[in-house]
Amino acid sequence: MILKIAWRNIWRNKKRSLITVASILIAIFLSLIMRSMQLGTYKGMIDNVVGSYTGYIQLHHKGYWDNRSIDNSIIVTSNLINQLSNTEGVETILPRLENYGLLSFGDLTKVISLNGVDFKKEQKLQDINSKLITGFLPQNPKDIIIGKGVASYFKVETNDTLVFVGQGYHGMLAADKFHISGIIDLKNPALNKVTAMMSLEDAQNLFSASGIVTSLVVDKNDNVQLKSLQKAISSKLDSNYEVMNWQQMMPELQQTILADSVGGLLMIAILYMILIFGIFGTVLMMTQERKYEFGVLVSIGMKKGKLMFMVFIETIILSLLGVIMGVLLAYPIMLWKHYYPLVLPGTQAEMMENFGFNAEIPFYIQPDLPLVHASLIFIIALLVSLYPILIIKKLNPLHAMRG
Repeated sequence: MILKIAWRNIWRNKKRSLITVASILIAIFLSLIMRSMQLGTYKGMIDNVVGSYTGYIQLHHKGYWDNRSIDNSIIVTSNLINQLSNTEGVETILPRLENYGLLSFGDLTKVISLNGVDFKKEQKLQDINSKLITGFLPQNPKDIIIGKGVASYFKVETNDTLVFVGQGYHGMLAADKFHISGIIDLKNPALNKVTAMMSLEDAQNLFSASGIVTSLVVDKNDNVQLKSLQKAISSKLDSNYEVMNWQQMMPELQQTILADSVGGLLMIAILYMILIFGIFGTVLMMTQERKYEFGVLVSIGMKKGKLMFMVFIETIILSLLGVIMGVLLAYPIMLWKHYYPLVLPGTQAEMMENFGFNAEIPFYIQPDLPLVHASLIFIIALLVSLYPILIIKKLNPLHAMRG
């Protein structure tokens, strides 16, 4: 009965109710689109870094990350691999041997990062096959794949031969010829310009580093908390090792995301402040106009508790209508732009690529986003409904009917 009366009361003044619903709809729509684009950008940045370079967690010999010297490497033992693999939440351990040197073709020379990897394991983290532009993954000794930026610099194609010269483990000379088996797009312009990859075995032979890696990348299960897994791994190892997550390895990215997120949240906070005043103005007018009605209802025997509940239900219904319509309007756009990402135009795309990020922005579509904003709207509605409830609580029927 109370619900029925509340529904009828809402539509007694259709224009006012529609304005209130529209203000909630616009607020929820704009906040969802804005936040979805922001979170999608952050997720794209993180996936770009995690999926094409660092992984979520890396294990190094203590001090390696500060100087990236191959001499400060890890000797891989079955005991070490078992300790890591048996840690709850660890899905895969990916060994990598990374070193720097000069890559040459004809009269051109370029400093590159040469990475020895286990391609079968890397496929799970990076999906390397899908990133190949042309050719295939290394299958024979001395096969190499290069980033498309490296290929563009040398103007080479598959089946061409490159020469690498560098320093190996403990000062050993590292020099050899390599056959280009494929060209890869790592979805990170900065990495594409400096990256070449070969099999881990070939890299260990080249750098005279048998059984040695510079890092062990830990690929975690999706439902595992990053910091918890990092702590669990650290507890199993001695002080000769350092366990770092992507946030520690890429603090600039973390700071960029944090600074931008604060700005976005501030904009949404301003939007919701405007919404609060809009809803409160509507409720204020409604309460003042209906004082006589409230006085009559109380005088004929309606309990104030039921009257308070009825007004509360009216506010909730208006909020619910606005939230549902806002989500229904925003979510299809979010889905569309998730599967068909927003492509940044010229200068903005160039700026993103210069920072090493993809110029496409896939929107964030996880259900927690609309749930969070719907909850905020309901909290606002609850706060606003306190005003008419307080007015009814203090209501004197005689004064209300006279006024």
